Amino acid sequence: MIDNYRSDLGAAPTARRQLAELCFGVVRRLRSHAAELAAEHDLSFLQARALWRLEQPLATGTLAERLGLDRSNITHIVDGLETRGLVTREAQRDDRRVKLLTLTPAGRAVRAALDERIFTTQTLFESLTEEEQATLAGLLTKLLEGAAAPDPAPATA
Repeated sequence: MIDNYRSDLGAAPTARRQLAELCFGVVRRLRSHAAELAAEHDLSFLQARALWRLEQPLATGTLAERLGLDRSNITHIVDGLETRGLVTREAQRDDRRVKLLTLTPAGRAVRAALDERIFTTQTLFESLTEEEQATLAGLLTKLLEGAAAPDPAPATA
């Protein structure tokens, strides 16, 4: 099903609006699938995302940034992972105020299991050929890199 968007006036969507809505639709499907698999491991979607981001030890604040969350919201997520024995939280040597998060062996095992299941059971991209998937990946990369670029300075009169 394609998410159709119409403005309040009933006019056809602009190309940019349509692209945004299609991207949101893809993200919703990916998120829903990942959330279902996270629940199989008694994890929230955000806890699963945190495990994916912890390929290497990270400071709590860095993890929050990479997840697009406020630092105040990450504490609850990390608390749950730590309680389950999936991560450890240790003070960083050169700044004891900074807590470094590291996956435990159990955390690495759950992360690997989630990775395996998500990418072997995700069917969203199966209708695309390998070439189309590569093209889509290139276009999405270009979009994200362009979005990360600083906004140009406003024109002066």
